[in-house]
Amino acid sequence: MNEHQKELLISLFEKKEEATSQIDHPYNALIHAIFNTVDFERLVRDYIENDIPEFSDSIYNNIEKRIPNYNDHEKMYEDLNQLLESGISYRKSQRLRKVLELQLSQLPDDYKINFFNTFFNSESSYDKRAAIRYVEFAQTDVTEKILDEYLSSGYVDYLSLLIKPENANILAKNAEGIWETKLYHSHKKRIVEICASENLDFFEFLKIVDYSYYLLLLIIRGEIEPEILMEKLEELDAEQQHFALLHFSKWIDFSFVEEQVKKYL
Repeated sequence: MNEHQKELLISLFEKKEEATSQIDHPYNALIHAIFNTVDFERLVRDYIENDIPEFSDSIYNNIEKRIPNYNDHEKMYEDLNQLLESGISYRKSQRLRKVLELQLSQLPDDYKINFFNTFFNSESSYDKRAAIRYVEFAQTDVTEKILDEYLSSGYVDYLSLLIKPENANILAKNAEGIWETKLYHSHKKRIVEICASENLDFFEFLKIVDYSYYLLLLIIRGEIEPEILMEKLEELDAEQQHFALLHFSKWIDFSFVEEQVKKYL
């Protein structure tokens, strides 16, 4: 954008900040009206180079809206990729990556492969997190790398990718480390269900740290009778019992559930 456009935008952003209502004002529309007059390729460069923080989100939104109407994505992607490879600052590389990702919907799958390979192997955690949205385009098995990333970061989207029946063995072998992260109950339950036929020794730690899930594992494996399970249920903390019963209910007869439910009535 030229200096006159920039000055006008700065004035509009100032007016937007002064607006008593952050919803019912004309400034967003006026800001985008100006961005629409900037050549698309120039706007992309301005976004990557931008040194006015207030502009960044609005420029990105304008680029996102105009992406479908641009028709030279392959050349732009390759040019931006070369710029990335040439070495730019971290902040600029993050903006550049966002533009590359916006273009993927308009490009053949080869570009998704490139995007995944480029950013999953980056040093930036944000790059990796963007890359895994395209993990189906990985050319090699990256399961262990995803596990390592999860264990080091606790980023839940990594775990969501791992919790699949085909990963039962690697989940079981690393169950104790996984349990040391902040897990949702839904994830714990699903891991136990997936890994039920794996070596029980991998889950011995649950006896101490999460006994209700150890019991769930036993009932799924058929290694505890429902009557004994109900006795063990009574030994759990009161605030855990109803959730544990919910988890057990798929694997026991209604009569056992009914007996426990009546205690709450």
